[in-house]
Amino acid sequence: MSTTYVQALPDVRGRMSYTEFGEGKRRRDHLQNGTDRIAAQMGDMPSRGEFIAYCNGLHAVHPNMVNEGYELRVSWALDELNPGNPDDVQRGMEHAYLLCHRLAPDSPCWVTMHVDGEGGCVHAHATIANHDCRTGQVINKDDTSLFAPRVQAVNDELSREWGLSVIGADKDKSTWAEKRDSFEHDSFDRHLGDAVAKARDDASDIDDFKQRLAFAGVTLNETSKIDKKTGEKSVGWSYRMRDEWGPKRRTRKRRASNLADDLTKEGVERFFEEKQGQQTREALETSPVPKQDSQMVGMEDTQQDSPAQHDSDMYEPSESDVRDMASDLKSVYARRRKSEGMHIAGEQYDALANAENDPEDALAQLRADVERARREFHDSKEARDALKGACPSLAMGFGLYTLASRTGTDPVSRMMSDMMARMFRMMMLQFMEDQRRRMQEDAERRLYESRGNMWDAEKRLKAAEEALDNEAARTVKHRGVTPKMQQTAEATERVRDEDKYLGE
Repeated sequence: MSTTYVQALPDVRGRMSYTEFGEGKRRRDHLQNGTDRIAAQMGDMPSRGEFIAYCNGLHAVHPNMVNEGYELRVSWALDELNPGNPDDVQRGMEHAYLLCHRLAPDSPCWVTMHVDGEGGCVHAHATIANHDCRTGQVINKDDTSLFAPRVQAVNDELSREWGLSVIGADKDKSTWAEKRDSFEHDSFDRHLGDAVAKARDDASDIDDFKQRLAFAGVTLNETSKIDKKTGEKSVGWSYRMRDEWGPKRRTRKRRASNLADDLTKEGVERFFEEKQGQQTREALETSPVPKQDSQMVGMEDTQQDSPAQHDSDMYEPSESDVRDMASDLKSVYARRRKSEGMHIAGEQYDALANAENDPEDALAQLRADVERARREFHDSKEARDALKGACPSLAMGFGLYTLASRTGTDPVSRMMSDMMARMFRMMMLQFMEDQRRRMQEDAERRLYESRGNMWDAEKRLKAAEEALDNEAARTVKHRGVTPKMQQTAEATERVRDEDKYLGE
């Protein structure tokens, strides 16, 4: 478990000097021996000195600023992080660094690790600069609040993600499938939970879920509140339905959290995110490339003789692309390592960092692997099949980079080739979806135009009938014939015509 403490820093330089050398006799000894008390450190600036200079220079940006920064102190129990284990110290440093960016995502920070405190425990001094690089404002307000209860709450949340313990008992997460049998068979809670769970399981998204709730006679209420301890705004759900099973027929409600965690707002949203992700993965894995449709507008010509003729249309990565891909891969790798409870540093992480900082070598290796794959791919059956698809250039790119991801000689190059292949696959799916949407829009436009023509014809017919009626009325009035006389004359004329027809 870990505890947190927040301290405002009017002078960052003085505090950073303390975290580097200490104070009193300890400070004098370190200065005399050329040593320091830092067990490990990391931050968002090239060096510790540059971070200090950055914080001192903030007065020019914020003349009325009182504090140059804020320090978060995070301490871990001896039975959780061992001060004698460098891996535990590294883990604590990464935890403190992530905590800073959870609290103030766009502010530079610097983390200093100590193991020489009075209790001998691992603890971090994490200094956050009092400047938001995105908004240009100072921090410690709104969503960058460093209110002590919020800091502790975010630290506990991060600890749970990392598999570390927190102070106080954690609430066990529950699902409706687990809690359903805890309610009586004919109880209101069980009927309500079943109705909500069925609507969620049958729905395709949140909007569909709400419609299905309404069809089932369940009303969803959404309320907002601000936590007095953390200052954070939260949104909660409650469900309302008529109780037809109790002794008294009435409308009752239950908070979603009292039913089950997977029926709360967060639980339902997470359910649909996972469902959408599963559908996307299945579409990428199983959806075939459709054949050429003569009705599709804007399709690429598929009557090429050779796959090589599509090379000029194929996207080639640049240094900036390699830098971006390496950065994304590094972030995903770091997140995965942290979720597994392992520290980030390693050969693969270093290789990705080098590719991000110096993309020229990585780009050269990627191009070499792709060129080898290109020569092999042009003579393959996959290349000939790609030419028969609706978008051959994208299909060629997908097949080429897929092969390069399997045969590349360098791990970083293989990962980047795999990213490129997935990008081409997503572009193919988007291309086909755009074509389907355009065809649907064309059909709807033609239907609308035909309806418009029909409506215009009906209007013209109605106007013609009114014109005939008006003309008939004017004729009758001009001759001095009453409507009754006109009707009698018309009836007599019809009878005369019938007699003439029968006589013939």
